[in-house]
Amino acid sequence: MPGRREFLASIRHRTRAGRYKPTNAPDVAWTGESRESGPIEDPPARFIEELEALGGHGKWVKSREEARGYVLELACERDAKLFVRWDVDELEELGVDAPLSDAGVEVAVWRDLEDFKEVAGKADIGLSTAAWAIAETGTLVLEGGPGMGRTVTLLPPTYVAVVPIERMLRTVPEAIEKYAGAANGLPANVCFHTGPSRSGDIEMALFVGMHGPGDVHVILIG
Repeated sequence: MPGRREFLASIRHRTRAGRYKPTNAPDVAWTGESRESGPIEDPPARFIEELEALGGHGKWVKSREEARGYVLELACERDAKLFVRWDVDELEELGVDAPLSDAGVEVAVWRDLEDFKEVAGKADIGLSTAAWAIAETGTLVLEGGPGMGRTVTLLPPTYVAVVPIERMLRTVPEAIEKYAGAANGLPANVCFHTGPSRSGDIEMALFVGMHGPGDVHVILIG
């Protein structure tokens, strides 16, 4: 256990400009300008590449049937007992509820629950859609609203998002522009999710899954 003198010396070292850099993050504030050196020719492929570089899992499928098969296979692999999802038309059309129930997995939908936080906290897998997907960074843009609770995307250890390919954007500034000066106002909340949850604020050691799901899957359809 270091003494007081060593502890204070460490703090001075880590807070001195230019002397300590624990991550690969840029030293300058974000300006809103893309750092992409050239055009992104294949946004879906780039999205999956960036997501997987962060430890996530990406799958590009042609149909809802393929997407449904992916979700069912994942539930089997994770030995899921409880599955929660957003209450939105897109996920109704995906049709995973009945096959999951037939496989012995309990399915909970937002509208069915009085205390969704408690149920989502016990769930093995959470499923949602996303407003946008950003190819440049492998990021999902999630909006809040009726039937679309944050707990579904944060509390289960495994999180799955199903996104139509039409919602793919190339860069972060494109996503910002979608909300800048919105005529009808902003959604209840807008969150940018990039890969599995990770934290490095304890002894500068990276820990995956600390403040959210450590197992993230994105299915692109189209």
